[in-house]
Amino acid sequence: MTLRLATGLWVFSPASDRYCADGYRDLPRTVDVLATIAKLKGIKGVEVRQTDITADLPAKEMRRLLKEHGLVCSCVAMNLCHSRRFALSGFGHQHQKTRNAAIDEGRKAVDLARALGTTEVTLRLNTDGFDYPFHIDYTTHWNTVISSIKTIAKYAAPDVNVAVAYKPREPRRHLTVSSVGKALSMCQEIAMKNVGVGMDFSHALMAGENPAESIAFLSRASKLFQIYFSDGYALNDDGMAPGSLHLWETLEALFYLRVAKYKGFVTIDIAPQRIEPTHALQIAMGNLSILWKKLEKLDVAELRKAQKTLDATESQRIIRRVMLQG
Repeated sequence: MTLRLATGLWVFSPASDRYCADGYRDLPRTVDVLATIAKLKGIKGVEVRQTDITADLPAKEMRRLLKEHGLVCSCVAMNLCHSRRFALSGFGHQHQKTRNAAIDEGRKAVDLARALGTTEVTLRLNTDGFDYPFHIDYTTHWNTVISSIKTIAKYAAPDVNVAVAYKPREPRRHLTVSSVGKALSMCQEIAMKNVGVGMDFSHALMAGENPAESIAFLSRASKLFQIYFSDGYALNDDGMAPGSLHLWETLEALFYLRVAKYKGFVTIDIAPQRIEPTHALQIAMGNLSILWKKLEKLDVAELRKAQKTLDATESQRIIRRVMLQG
């Protein structure tokens, strides 16, 4: 099993925040970003947002550029945070016209996936949620969100998979699909073959989860559709290089991807602000590749035998030998 790496175009964005609204660098041309990514040995996939396709860079031209640089579109991501129209909600909006506009963005992502030659779409529901107690009618909101996703999934079937990404907070104080359990519950309620979950390592940490366990949980139900790697201090979505903080947890997460025989791309989802994006990607690629290589030395049968004892001493000894010796 090989490690198939992808990255999002947004890694090269200005990475602006409320402290530096102008961003930490100038916005580069997409054509230059693709040329830079192509020079990074190991990355073969590029995740594109629906907002990356413009009148100046239509889907046909994007597909040509990807092919020219030996890259493929790994997935199309849809996020509604780009527009203040969806500030109060997107898929869960109670105003039909606004909700339909949000659903149209999802359909647009599906159309782009087909145009760019990928079968994968990720929906990032970062505007659906609440900020205050009594802010929304939770039941009505959930029903509306599920109905909207179902509409997009029907439009995507049968050739495009729709992954629902979960995250506990940001930019809302509470996001609707906030944990692996809620995400899987939603998928099971929708009950469509092409609807699954997009899991982000850092978002799992933010939700108080062990990322490896969440991977195993989703794989058990055959609903792990997309996987994103970054790292952070678990309070916020820091977007730091994977393996830079939670080294052992990253190793375990990669192990469970191998156990599940995950066939999709492993997408680097970082937001380097004070590091040059190419350097940040090299750190991320290096960390993931080294950890993936370390797992080749792991005797899985020995580990499983140790785990059956429920004595952490044995499993720690085995993993320490893999990580720290030789």
